[in-house]
Amino acid sequence: MATTFIIFSYLIGSIPFGLIGKFIFKIKDPRTFGSKNIGATNILRSGNKGAALFTLIFDMLKGLIIILAGKSLELDSLHFVVIAVVLGHIFPIYLLFKGGKGVATFFGVLIGLNLLCGVLTLFSWLLIFLCFKKSSLSALLSIILSNCFLFFLYDNLQQQIAVMIVTIVILFKHKSNIMRLINKEELSIGNPD
Repeated sequence: MATTFIIFSYLIGSIPFGLIGKFIFKIKDPRTFGSKNIGATNILRSGNKGAALFTLIFDMLKGLIIILAGKSLELDSLHFVVIAVVLGHIFPIYLLFKGGKGVATFFGVLIGLNLLCGVLTLFSWLLIFLCFKKSSLSALLSIILSNCFLFFLYDNLQQQIAVMIVTIVILFKHKSNIMRLINKEELSIGNPD
């Protein structure tokens, strides 16, 4: 049961809602413009806010629903589910393991694990974004802060470690963004380049 659900979590995480939104909203393939990423931030660069919102909501929901389902089944291996669903988004089998950067799905996972932690993380993203207008910076700092929130608000060491592992993977996926931030070359939301 546990192994099957972990595999199922990966497969659900792999669903590329950014590309599904491309067909629904009739926009260009997000892998051909901007950062060439299938995430909501890059899709927003298409100028279609509906497609970006669709991607954001459903990428979050796949993380949230999987965690809530795992909790309802009282899985002892929920920490592996945390890792599987986010890695599914980042390395989706349906797209030859070339997916998004995992931020929205990570946020959904956090909300599923601990609502207060998830809300604080989203609030920190918004606050940082309002100050700096950089989606990548907001994502990186809020995800790092989420580990602090979990440490104080959520008493499960295995799942805290799982979130830490996923955080490291997401930071690694943002290495080009980190370099651009250091060089003051990072794109703002809405920038088409």
